[in-house]
Amino acid sequence: MHLIALNLSDLLIPLFRGTFRCEKTDDTSTWEWACLAEDESWQSHGRLVGEATLYLPGSFGRPPRNPAEKISSGYKAWEFQYYVFGLLPGLLWSLQRPIYHGHFCKLVSGVRTALLLVIPTNERQQAHTLLLEFVREYELLYYQRRVDRLHFVRQSIHALVHLIPESKRAGPGSLHSQWTIENTIGNLTREIGSDQHPYANLAQRATRRVQVNTLQNMFPTVLAPPSDDSPRGCVALGDDYMLLRARDRTTRHLHDSEADALLLYLTAKGIPVQGWLPVVWKWARLRLPNGQIVRTAWKECERENRGKDVRRARMVKLRNGRFAEIQYFCRLTLPSDEHITLAMLSLFTKHDPSILKDTHGALVACRYLGETSRVVIDVKDIIGVVGMVPLPPRREEAEDPHTEALYANRHFVVEKLAIDNSWIGRQDEADQDDEEGDAGEGGAE
Repeated sequence: MHLIALNLSDLLIPLFRGTFRCEKTDDTSTWEWACLAEDESWQSHGRLVGEATLYLPGSFGRPPRNPAEKISSGYKAWEFQYYVFGLLPGLLWSLQRPIYHGHFCKLVSGVRTALLLVIPTNERQQAHTLLLEFVREYELLYYQRRVDRLHFVRQSIHALVHLIPESKRAGPGSLHSQWTIENTIGNLTREIGSDQHPYANLAQRATRRVQVNTLQNMFPTVLAPPSDDSPRGCVALGDDYMLLRARDRTTRHLHDSEADALLLYLTAKGIPVQGWLPVVWKWARLRLPNGQIVRTAWKECERENRGKDVRRARMVKLRNGRFAEIQYFCRLTLPSDEHITLAMLSLFTKHDPSILKDTHGALVACRYLGETSRVVIDVKDIIGVVGMVPLPPRREEAEDPHTEALYANRHFVVEKLAIDNSWIGRQDEADQDDEEGDAGEGGAE
């Protein structure tokens, strides 16, 4: 927790801002890596970070605030983690020289792998190699083995050499990182009900929790929690997928592009569609096996049009590695009386392979295709909710006469960091407005 979220952040941000202590024998004008040294650049960068909040789903937890205004006002470790290892690879793309940006992305790729609960063997070796290269190149690019820059090399740099090997020896971070113990401390603190004797009350609550856990382990079937805690009106789809309300009041005729996409999907599955006029009842949400809730443009755009700040949860990662925006979900009854649950979506292009290679997998950039790319898929092809944040163009890209055709609507992907580690025992919470416009129990499928 401290190494990744706090110590590395406390090292990198002053480097990029050029606020590190500069000795008399050194000169900040030679610090080519300080892309945020100018106050105007720092303020503009801070605004981009603050605006990115709307593009990060609520399941990501607390989003990073504008660092230009809040970095000295109780900035949380979780905010630092998403700021540095989630947003910075994309937001520095247009500011940092490629040699420094590529070097920083080696750290990001290695750390993202280290945060996983289960690290595949091939990824472990790759992440370890990237971190070793980052440490070695850090001395060449920043420290440059100069005595007057010796304070650039902190213990957190050397600790990266041991990050991946220690995960093999001691296990994943979920077993020994401070996130786990601080979460437990927070849970127990919330249970304190006595102002006069808080420590005695805390000891009593902890004892009671241990007793309950012991009884549940001794009699798991008798004391198991109720199995049917599903939300009202939901539809269990199997494999831990669950369709959630709101749902349409009446049937809707589909636009040409959506009707064509639905007919194309059904035809490809061998389902007869001759003479059928595509009409559907829309559904608004889908709970995934990892606990995240996918929402839809159908409902989120309604709330955005009413002036509400919505943290978009409609951007998803598909099983084939593509990314898409969910328009709505629907259920169809086939001639065989079988029900199928589908998602209407708009695709992003495939990721830019050159950017992915140059950033060592840390920056996945795609262009949004909009209404020209309506596609229908089975809902079980959705594996996660992601953030799609606008990617600022580099100077040479902005000056390109074809910049609108080549770089418009380009976004970079922010996936939930350590989703396995931080999501254990949790589920995405529903908003109060999620069931607005619901048809009630009498609605059709």
